[in-house]
Amino acid sequence: MISILLFVLFFFIIISIIRKPREEHHSNWAQLLSGFKFSTKEFYELVKSEMLSHEINGLSFEQVALKTGNIFSSERLYLRVKWGEYHYDLCFAPFGDGCFVSWWLIFETSAEEDFLTKIPLIGEWIRRAFFRKTYYKIDTASMFMTYAHHSVLTVIDEITKNTGIRLTEDQRKPILKNIFAR
Repeated sequence: MISILLFVLFFFIIISIIRKPREEHHSNWAQLLSGFKFSTKEFYELVKSEMLSHEINGLSFEQVALKTGNIFSSERLYLRVKWGEYHYDLCFAPFGDGCFVSWWLIFETSAEEDFLTKIPLIGEWIRRAFFRKTYYKIDTASMFMTYAHHSVLTVIDEITKNTGIRLTEDQRKPILKNIFAR
């Protein structure tokens, strides 16, 4: 009996080590800029410059190609901005006669946290005890999201100022997930 328990524990440890950390989104936003064309890469460079102007320590940027579906599907270019345990995936792509812009703010869940949740009966309790969603974590995610979102809006306002395209106040608001839920 003990050997079976040790095997199961060993199996969960191996799986948690090789598995990518789970990701959970905090907020997102999307808009279509109809009748407007602009370069994806140039948009990403402008957003990167705008974000760097806010002097946030620890930011890193990379362009990532994310699958649009299964492993055989095409890819779409995103700008990934990392800060602490969060990453902000920004998409700017041509769509129809315009451009589509969206972003997702993601919490990166550690492999250790993910492993603990799989322990029968007590896993969720251990997770809540050691990996709590504190006001600090929620506030820092919100601060990062606010700066990133304002940077995106600033760039959109700048590149569309001579086109007559304006986002309404409702179109400018991000969608916040129930960040207290587990």
